[in-house]
Amino acid sequence: MSKDYVLEFNRSSFKALDEFALLTDQKYNLGDKDDWFGNFRGGLYGFYARITGVKIHFRKVHSWDFSIKAPSIVEYHISSIFFNMDSAIECLTFALNALGYIADSTKFIDITDEKKLKGIKPDNLIGRSPTYSNGFIPGYDIYFPFLKKYWRENLDLIKQIIEQHDVSKHRSTIYHGGKVRDDPPSGFFEKLGINGDRIEDKAKQSIFAPMAEILIVPQLKIPRSKRKTVKLEDIPKLENIAEKFFTFINISGAKALEDAKTNIKLNYNEFKK
Repeated sequence: MSKDYVLEFNRSSFKALDEFALLTDQKYNLGDKDDWFGNFRGGLYGFYARITGVKIHFRKVHSWDFSIKAPSIVEYHISSIFFNMDSAIECLTFALNALGYIADSTKFIDITDEKKLKGIKPDNLIGRSPTYSNGFIPGYDIYFPFLKKYWRENLDLIKQIIEQHDVSKHRSTIYHGGKVRDDPPSGFFEKLGINGDRIEDKAKQSIFAPMAEILIVPQLKIPRSKRKTVKLEDIPKLENIAEKFFTFINISGAKALEDAKTNIKLNYNEFKK
C-alpha cells in the first residue's frame, strides 16, 4: 500500500488465472460443461469490482477534496470498504468453485443446483459452515491446497472482515474515532473561504479534513454492557486491516494460479491456432 492511501492491487495473477480458465474451457481440453466458464468469469469480474470498491472508498475517506467528512460520511466509507472486502472474498470463492467444478464436479459444489449455489462461500476453504462436514469442500485439498492453507493461516483476518461487515450492515456503526490529517494542500481552505482563525472557521475546516487514522469498534458482537475496556493501542485500525487485506489478495492470486496450473490437468497447455 502506498503512503498516499492508494491500494493498487496486483491483478496479474488473476488475469493469468482467467487465461488459464479460458484455455481449460476449450473443446480440446475440458470444455464448457454447464457453462462453468460463465460462472467463473462472473465471479472473477465481481471480484474485480469489489477490490475496486475497496480502493475507491479507502482513498476517498483519506483524501483531501472538497467533500464533507462528517462522521456519517466516514462511517459510510468504512462500511462500504468492509462490504467490498467481504464480497471480494465471496466472489473469488465463487469463481474458484466453478474452475474446480470442471476439473472434478464431484469434489465441488454443483453449479447447476440453485439451492446448492448458496453453499458457495469462504467456509468451503476455512471451515465453520453447518451445511458440510466442518464446512470444508474436499476439492480444495486436491486442487487448491496452497490457497486453502494460506486462507486458513489468515482466518483471523477473514473473520474480522466478515464480522465488521455483518455488524455495519445489520446492527450499528463501526466507526470508533481516530485522527484527521493536518497536511492540507496549499490554498485548500482559502478556496473554501474558511481560512480564518475564528472558531467557526476552525469548526468548518474540521469537517473537510480527511482521516489519517480510523479506529474500528472492537468486540463488536459482544453486548455493550459486557464489553471490556480496551487499551487505545489494541483498538483495531482500518489502515492496518486494509494493508493486511491488500497483501492477502495479492498472495491469494499467486497461490490460486499456482494451484490451478499444477493440479488441473489439460490435454493441451497452449491455445491451438
